[in-house]
Amino acid sequence: MKNLLEDLIALQQVELEIFKAEEGLRELPKNIEEIESIIQARKRSLDAIDEEIASYEQRKEPLEAELKENQAILDAADARIKRIKTNKEFLALQREIDLAKKRKADLEEQILSIMERIEKKSMERERIRESFNADRAVLEERKAKVEQQIRELEAVLADYRGKDKALREGVDPSLLSRYDRIKNSKKGLAVVACVDGVCRGCHMHIQPQLFNELVRGDKLITCPSCQRILYAETLDDHEDH
Repeated sequence: MKNLLEDLIALQQVELEIFKAEEGLRELPKNIEEIESIIQARKRSLDAIDEEIASYEQRKEPLEAELKENQAILDAADARIKRIKTNKEFLALQREIDLAKKRKADLEEQILSIMERIEKKSMERERIRESFNADRAVLEERKAKVEQQIRELEAVLADYRGKDKALREGVDPSLLSRYDRIKNSKKGLAVVACVDGVCRGCHMHIQPQLFNELVRGDKLITCPSCQRILYAETLDDHEDH
């Protein structure tokens, strides 16, 4: 029975490493997705501000073009006023100049308002960009560590794949079937030490008589509480592991 358990313990050690590696490879990519999601969200914030700034610039361009045309009208009026001969012509031109000046003031006010918004948005963008660059460095470092963990787990799987198959061939089929049933319900941990009467799977005490039978090692003993297969260890043996 002792040899059978030794084969089973060796198998479990390999399969536990495979189980942990597979579990890690399922979960770690989620961490990368989360990091990339944060980075993309920050990028979208910057893109949104860029779009707002571009929209303001588009609104400003025709106003600036009209202001330039308006200034040309004023310049032409200034040139014409020197050639006016009648009061009627002077009054008509003066009304034209007054309207042009009023429109100029209105255009300048609109352009100034838009420029102030552009400046405000540009400052906001710079704050977000600086924060994003600092956070991105941290996020990229985290991502690199996670990717390294994934590579390490893939190496573990590559190392242990095949070893479990060879070990399984050396375990009694009926015992292997029992081991598999327990393993599948206990997250890979089917065989555990019982140290001085305490199951290290569920940390419950077993009856002294049962522990004595376990120490004798002449039959297979399972924990009455968690149903895992037990093997005996003293406290000193357990601390050495």
